[in-house]
Amino acid sequence: MNKFIIATALVAAVTLPAAGQVTSSSHGRVEPTSSAAKVNVKVSKSRANTVRVSADSAFAIARAHADNGEVSSADLASEDGRLVYEVKVLNKNKGATKVWVDAMTGALIDAEKHGGLKAPAVHHKENKKLLDAKRDSAAKNP
Repeated sequence: MNKFIIATALVAAVTLPAAGQVTSSSHGRVEPTSSAAKVNVKVSKSRANTVRVSADSAFAIARAHADNGEVSSADLASEDGRLVYEVKVLNKNKGATKVWVDAMTGALIDAEKHGGLKAPAVHHKENKKLLDAKRDSAAKNP
């Protein structure tokens, strides 16, 4: 447990300087600079502009917690009065993990790993989102 907390703190310390690398598009989305996955913003634009942790940093924190899988999609929402990234990660074992990261501090709030019969269905749905995002990204940057 202590190793996990230290590892999460280390990832946050390394990735927090990247804050501010989020760009807003006209479609109400926050786009990370180095990933095909996009962040669906579910809060007002003015509130979304107050985040201190970039989408890329939240993705790195989520991937570190989810066995370095690939981020398929994410939401920026308000939960219990705070801004939170809800990041969906596709695991290499055909499962999926949902990770909640505090958008102001980079702290790992919670994680939910899908297993059993639900894992393939969640993985398939999120994989489709990821493939669509990659296709959109390739079309924008030929």
